[in-house]
Amino acid sequence: MSQQLSPAPLTPALLTTEADGPGQQALLALEQSASEALAARRPWLLFAPQLEAQFERDATAERVARFRVLGVIALLILNLFNITDRSMLPDIAEQAMTIRLGILSPVMAAALLALYLPGVARWREWILAALVVLASASLIYFFTQSRHPNALQYHTGVILIVMFGNIVIRLRFWFAFATSLLILVLYITGIAQLQHMAPEIKLNSDMVLFSAVAISLVANYQMEYDSRRGYLQTLLQRIEALKLKRSRDELDRQAKSDPLTGLANRRYFDSRLLNEWSRAQREQDTIAIIYLDVDNFKAYNDHYGHQAGDECLIRVAREINASVQRSSDVCARYGGEEFIILLPQTTLASARAVAERVRNAIEAIQLRHDYSDAAKWVTISCGVACCVPRPGDSSGSLIENADHALYAAKSAGRNQVCIHTQQAISAA
Repeated sequence: MSQQLSPAPLTPALLTTEADGPGQQALLALEQSASEALAARRPWLLFAPQLEAQFERDATAERVARFRVLGVIALLILNLFNITDRSMLPDIAEQAMTIRLGILSPVMAAALLALYLPGVARWREWILAALVVLASASLIYFFTQSRHPNALQYHTGVILIVMFGNIVIRLRFWFAFATSLLILVLYITGIAQLQHMAPEIKLNSDMVLFSAVAISLVANYQMEYDSRRGYLQTLLQRIEALKLKRSRDELDRQAKSDPLTGLANRRYFDSRLLNEWSRAQREQDTIAIIYLDVDNFKAYNDHYGHQAGDECLIRVAREINASVQRSSDVCARYGGEEFIILLPQTTLASARAVAERVRNAIEAIQLRHDYSDAAKWVTISCGVACCVPRPGDSSGSLIENADHALYAAKSAGRNQVCIHTQQAISAA
């Protein structure tokens, strides 16, 4: 006996939804890690690698759109300092303006535009963190270079940049932490160089920035913590909805399909035939049926066994399904070794061509059948019928005509196609 085969897939007409794509499969694979992360509460604000990657992908569109607006605001505020430099740092105002307009603004604009490039997504937080450090470092450089008394008050601008990066832009917490720590070190180093500032004022300035860093990092942590928990809850809801949809789709598929072959079952076929029959009657269009069965299948089953017989039907169903490609067509297992194909808007000649294609495809697999009187391998006989339904006609008459043609094909020696016409039944 041959190896057990899987059922052939449903025909396109049976599929009410597309098969799960890679994105859906990846989403379902995250269920366990998302549940564990939600239960553990993840105080370190870092998920498992795959979940973290999905989190970043899902957040990218919203974050990049927000950065577009905030980037413009940051550039505007940064260059507004050129106005106050005239009074706060008059001795280096020209130098400060040159650096802002000639270096900082172009670099920031280029970096913000780069955030839209596909390959830059993984570097987004690094770029934003670098811009925050660069803006802070420029202010620290300016007040350390100036000898004007007002420079003592200029360092407060660094606090604004830290707050902007941690609370407004909302860098990911660990980037915000590292960036704030670096800025704090640069700030303390810069303040220490101011010879005209009293030590107690330097200490107070350091403490003010340290407090601003601590407060903004607490706020940043809480916002990201809430954001991540909300994301996990939403993600699990999406996964649950997807699982429910898949369950409904599977139940729907099972209700419509034959459990052995995967083709449509008789109940679904009859329902589709009635719908197509009504449409053909209304539009006076053609509708065709191919009725077929496996030649000498009882002998095959008796000699090779029922498991081999099931495998034979699966192979036959697979070739039928592969040979009928239109989404409007329906391939069904009609009972035992009998199969039937519904071909809406199809002429008799076209239906006969489809039947021949199916018959040739099954014969070509050369599934050995030593107990057939038609060939040395498994073959089928086909009966084809076609009509334009008239008012009062029954769809059962079309199946009956195809059945008569099938009987004629078997009586003529099997492994052939016969067609039913209004005049007579003839071989194709």
